[in-house]
Amino acid sequence: MIHVDFRLPAEWEPQSAVLLAWPHAGGDWSERLTAIREEYQALIEAILARQSVLLLVQPGDRSASQQLGERPGLHFIELPFDDTWCRDYGPIVLVAAGERLAMDFHFNGWGGKYNAENDDRINSGLARHPLFEKFQFRQSLFELEGGAIDSDGQGRLLVNWHCLETRHPHLSRQAIRAELSEAFNLEAVIGIDLPAMSGDDTDGHIDTLVRFAGPDTLVFQIQRDEALSTRLLGQLELLRRADGQPYRLIGLPPAQGFDPELPANYANFLLINGACLMPAYGVETDREAQQRLAEAFDDREIVPVPARTMISQFGGPHCASMQIPAALP
Repeated sequence: MIHVDFRLPAEWEPQSAVLLAWPHAGGDWSERLTAIREEYQALIEAILARQSVLLLVQPGDRSASQQLGERPGLHFIELPFDDTWCRDYGPIVLVAAGERLAMDFHFNGWGGKYNAENDDRINSGLARHPLFEKFQFRQSLFELEGGAIDSDGQGRLLVNWHCLETRHPHLSRQAIRAELSEAFNLEAVIGIDLPAMSGDDTDGHIDTLVRFAGPDTLVFQIQRDEALSTRLLGQLELLRRADGQPYRLIGLPPAQGFDPELPANYANFLLINGACLMPAYGVETDREAQQRLAEAFDDREIVPVPARTMISQFGGPHCASMQIPAALP
């Protein structure tokens, strides 16, 4: 059991940095390397305008420093990795007064779909890096990806049960809830149960479907399939806050003009200090999504970042990143 004072902060709380992994020639991006690096550069620049970036690069690969140059707040970390979607293998950081605890969960390539030996060792490498010398690290054999959970910062965790039960067919829902509650000092695990979007090989990560936008607000992705949308909305209307009241619900439009086999969505936004970085696909619905997110985050600038190449490998800016919360005083 972790120290009782540790908690998993919400993503809108202050951050010290964002972790990303630079696309390399030996990975899945090899046929789109120029295009994806341009998108990553745009994402990195948007983050650097407000906070630091920790960029994983393959040992000996100088392409990131050559393209991005030396910039204040940009730190290169040479560690071998398999995939760029570091949301799912990066450290999930809890906070307490004066302390930060990085949880290192088991990662096996989204249920064994892809090779992930290097990804699963990333946190061990970070634990030895000077930038993380003040962090505690704790390993867990429980298989959990960062994109599968979302926190309100007040002890409530949001999940898609379809994803977690697919990943842990040997465990009951009660047992999964107990694992999460112990790992994160939770008061409650709340969730939906919805199949993955077409093309989504994560089995339905919550960060493609529903996100907290405050302790009392949920932002959700309206589905292309009307029956699925009705099912999702019905489930969300049954969820309750800690005070027993229903959540305020804000729907995001389905991304239009896309191959239906790609899981294009607007729920995969990334929150950083003072801004919400929204995946933009260069389609008409981008503007409507930006307006809806402005309703949800009226204290933040909504910054569209290009994600048309990212979605070709089934991800977006949230999948590509892992925020590092700021230390509490």
